[in-house]
Amino acid sequence: MEAGREDLMPGYRGDYRKIAAATVALIIGVAAAHQNQRAEDRSARVAWLSHNAVAIRSIDPTLANDSFADMEPLRTAIRNARVVVLGEESHGDGATFLAKGRLVKFLHERMGFDVLAWEAGLFNAHDMDAAVRDRSVLLDDAMGRGLFPIWALSAQVKSVFEYARSVAGTRTPLEMAGFDHQFSGAGPSRWRDALVAFLDKADPSLLAEDIRASLRNDVRRVFASDSSPRDIRLVAEKWRALLALFDAARAKLERAHPRTEVVFMRRTVDAALVSLEGLARLREAEGQFRAADNNLRDQWMGETLVWLANERYKGRRIIVWAASFHTLREPRAIKLGPDASFSYENVLTMGEVASRSLGDAVYTVAFTAAEGKATRVTGGDTLELEDPIDGSLEDLCLRTGRRFLFVNLRGLPSSHWLRRPTNAGVLGYSPITTDWTRQVDAVMFTRTMFPATKGPMAPDGAVLTEPSSVR
Repeated sequence: MEAGREDLMPGYRGDYRKIAAATVALIIGVAAAHQNQRAEDRSARVAWLSHNAVAIRSIDPTLANDSFADMEPLRTAIRNARVVVLGEESHGDGATFLAKGRLVKFLHERMGFDVLAWEAGLFNAHDMDAAVRDRSVLLDDAMGRGLFPIWALSAQVKSVFEYARSVAGTRTPLEMAGFDHQFSGAGPSRWRDALVAFLDKADPSLLAEDIRASLRNDVRRVFASDSSPRDIRLVAEKWRALLALFDAARAKLERAHPRTEVVFMRRTVDAALVSLEGLARLREAEGQFRAADNNLRDQWMGETLVWLANERYKGRRIIVWAASFHTLREPRAIKLGPDASFSYENVLTMGEVASRSLGDAVYTVAFTAAEGKATRVTGGDTLELEDPIDGSLEDLCLRTGRRFLFVNLRGLPSSHWLRRPTNAGVLGYSPITTDWTRQVDAVMFTRTMFPATKGPMAPDGAVLTEPSSVR
């Protein structure tokens, strides 16, 4: 047997240690070649980002006499999109909130976007818009009427409202809107009062006494933490008659109110009904995520965003403020590992619903960071960002030496490396590898994240504006 082996490999004369040594050398050589190739790929990608990504000078939305010269290249990226969606990683991203605030100002002042639609209640955000325009209402109170506390209490978000109030009396105000069926801010009570007054103005006899009594008595009870799914759905059955009322009394309502407001108030009733069903499902799920329950909300938000773009604000340009999760265009294309505690397999998002109807009229921006921490202003665990994975988008952006970068993903050739699976942490800073060009149109990179807070606007030592010597 040994002779046979020697015959096959006569040069080794049975010395298998030489074979092993040669094999190890071959493996090391292949690994070294692979490592060199990875280093070359990384260097080429960093070079591409350095040359092609937009170096943003600042994320400070309060810059005096801001020329937005650094953001001018965004015009070419966004082009004629009518809806620009601004995501966020975790709802606790103070630096991202500031970056979004400056983007809002740029889009409004330089590109004619004059509606800011929030992931907030349809009626509540409308109510908030009126409060922003009313200087007798404190700005904190105005924010509290419409937004969820994660934004309403944030000093990093307040600058957006200071800006909106400053332009409220001009020829080009920034109008606030909402696209969520959930009640936010002041909750359902102001909606109930506005709805009753709206109907009574047309004809006090329109509203049946049993429905009037339900609106008066059930609003507080049904949204209490101890309400059962059955109780919630019983109230929804009563309120469903409001839709029929709007349809039957359409002519009378339009004699008392502008047609656009009749359509709007009817849609707030639909929002309330979907909100009740969503709440009932939440109680049934006992806090567990169920894709079908999530999809109920995202379907409605997507359809409402389309309605805002095509009907209520037809011909106008809209900025959307939302969590990046809701903005994804093809969520089911994201495949997580077998050990993941979450799956996108059956998930439907607002971004998917909206893109089906609006196509390239929607331009979506995700956000990410390489270091620091994030915490919601309402409290909870602090998320410490881990070091970027080698070759991830955060790692590559970090290696450019830039503090802020805007990476346009739209229009890249099919062979581009960014159209291949790339690791990035745009969703809760989780390192997910996928083709991000199928999900968003751009990624805004901020080197250092800091938490959302009630104040000050930025922590000591935070760099909001890139030193001119770096540019």
